[in-house]
Amino acid sequence: MVLRGVLEFLVRQRSIDDGHAIAPRRFTPLTIDPLPPAHRRGLIAIGITSLLSVITTVGLFLFITYRLIFWRKYHSAYIGYNQYIILIYNLLIADFQEALGFLLSLEWVARNSLSNESRMCPIQGWLLQIGDPSSGIFVMAIAIHTFVIVVLGRKMSHRVFVSFVVGLWAFCLLLVVIPTAMHGRKTFSPSGAWCWIDEDYEVARFWGHYFWIFIAEFGSIAIYSILFFYLRRQVSASPLMGHRQKEHLRRLRRVTGYMVLYPLAYIILSLPLAAGRMAMAGGTRLSVAYLSVAGALISSSGFVDVVMYALTRRALLLDSQPSNCDRAYGSGRYQMNNTHIATVTAGHRTPRAFTRHPSQRRSGHRDNTERGPNRGGSVDRMIPDDLDLEVLGFGMGKVYQKTTIEITSEPLDNGENNSSGEGSTIDPSYDSASHVDSVPNPGRTRKAPK
Repeated sequence: MVLRGVLEFLVRQRSIDDGHAIAPRRFTPLTIDPLPPAHRRGLIAIGITSLLSVITTVGLFLFITYRLIFWRKYHSAYIGYNQYIILIYNLLIADFQEALGFLLSLEWVARNSLSNESRMCPIQGWLLQIGDPSSGIFVMAIAIHTFVIVVLGRKMSHRVFVSFVVGLWAFCLLLVVIPTAMHGRKTFSPSGAWCWIDEDYEVARFWGHYFWIFIAEFGSIAIYSILFFYLRRQVSASPLMGHRQKEHLRRLRRVTGYMVLYPLAYIILSLPLAAGRMAMAGGTRLSVAYLSVAGALISSSGFVDVVMYALTRRALLLDSQPSNCDRAYGSGRYQMNNTHIATVTAGHRTPRAFTRHPSQRRSGHRDNTERGPNRGGSVDRMIPDDLDLEVLGFGMGKVYQKTTIEITSEPLDNGENNSSGEGSTIDPSYDSASHVDSVPNPGRTRKAPK
């Protein structure tokens, strides 16, 4: 139905451009006075659902804002760096504008009339024009962000992410500024059951509004379909993974499951109105009852998003924060089959340690040599604390291995008999999951005097 409406609209617009058809008929008069009973009841239903969305979105917005300012009281790390939370934060702003626009429908109920002469008509049209597409765009942004992290194994830096969010809002603002600049005060008038872009400007309606809604809806479906099959393939390979890899995959699936709720809710709530508008563009006349039900659904999207966030907030805060294994992915580079050999010699010799990478290492890695201090025959923290030993390439679906070999030797004391044996400890170990914080003091082997 949606695709059919889009095709009919494009064909009709081409005919208009060629001069073979007249402009579209006006279904909604510029002034409706008084409101029919069905129209009035429909606006009341829209006002109730939008009021619920306004209250809940404002409440959650203030709550997150408070936590962003006073984060030290509740979190060990600044939650403003959690990109999922910030995307949802901006989605709430979009939902609030949309809900506030529909809430103005109660103005028409109070006046018992709907007219383009009212100052409230362009205000409602402006809020709906920026609120509805921006909700879809940020839902799409959540889907793209999840795809980039899960499949591509990439993550934007904080500065790039902030620029990305600002760019999205600038684009959403253009969607309402361009038609307003083109048509002036005549841009917004009664359309269906409320005020929006005038029915004479179907091109502005499609390319400035519903085109991006359809992109958000079907684009999110495509992205999460790819994610579904990708994670399914990862799960099928899970028997070959270790414990940390499996735990990492479980966390990944949880976060993806939480994020898929938002586009699903947006599609369910926005598709009836989008499909109805496209049918109207194709020449189909819709009843006020249909538009009222569709408007009540889409105006409740803010409330639904708040409920979903409340149900998944705690798990989202835990699962979307970078863990030790996520930090390796964040750097964008991994070590493959690394071999670390540490040689420690007690006495007056300087202990040495070096890291050797095999020939199949990734480009950009270099052989490193580290020298540590001599601390009375022992070496403390020869291996740096910030060494990442991630064994699962986050977004690449590959398993890496790190091999650590430690060789420790110690000479005899000067006072020992020459006949005594020389003690040495050769301790090969293979560590693929944890840091080696220190090298233990080697034991001494002595022969008792005869």
